[in-house]
Amino acid sequence: MTKHPLWQTTLFSQYLHNNLFDIQVIDELPSSNDYLLTALKQQTIHSPTCILALNQTHGRARQGKTWLSDTEQSLTFSVNYLFHLPLPLTTALPLVIALALCDVLNLLEVSEVKIKWPNDLLRQHKKLAGILVECANYTEDSCQLVIGVGINVGNNSTLQQSVDQPLENCSNASGIAPPREKLLALILNQLSLYLTQFEQSGFAHFKKRYLAHCVHYQESIELIMPNDASLIGVHEDILDNGAIVIGHQSGQSIVHSGEVSLRRLS
Repeated sequence: MTKHPLWQTTLFSQYLHNNLFDIQVIDELPSSNDYLLTALKQQTIHSPTCILALNQTHGRARQGKTWLSDTEQSLTFSVNYLFHLPLPLTTALPLVIALALCDVLNLLEVSEVKIKWPNDLLRQHKKLAGILVECANYTEDSCQLVIGVGINVGNNSTLQQSVDQPLENCSNASGIAPPREKLLALILNQLSLYLTQFEQSGFAHFKKRYLAHCVHYQESIELIMPNDASLIGVHEDILDNGAIVIGHQSGQSIVHSGEVSLRRLS
């Protein structure tokens, strides 16, 4: 990996095992996803690579939203992976990435971490991490995807003042967060395993554990559609393509993530 004075390479390497990714540490980027998408288009990157942006100035999130981060209290990175699958068979990948992050945070004893469908991570119902998956290129039977991750690692009151929703971080009861180097190393270990398993077995391999971590599974929720129409019902299931199954008085509805927003009903 590239060395950087603000990144403890020795600590990072101590926890990195069975990693698929080349790693580049970059001082500042507008967006780590954009950097990888451009590099793949220009064919300057050919193998699975992790781009770690120590400072990300124009991070992007789902539904065209902005992801704000902090140089010292956030972890923002992107990885690319070539799936030997048709693009339509990868629609559940964001859910698998969310599960990978959740499993790592549980391993680090970051308590009460849950997944909000499809791929937001919450802690005590506050935003902890976000994921953005984009396609760089595809053929009939393969696709190169870029996976962007942003995690609020430490407490940052200034960042909270800049967003319109409550944020959480990875700190324990004593206010101590895991080192970002350790967190990223463990995530890359997990992604190396989960991406391979997803390519081989699809979402069905992960579904039971995903539902166990899903904060609104078997609860009443409201889905807000792009046209501001809403659907209220009970979250009954997740299909192998990542779509959510909502039960209501008229039967069941199947909804794909897209531009849909989810709200939990009290």
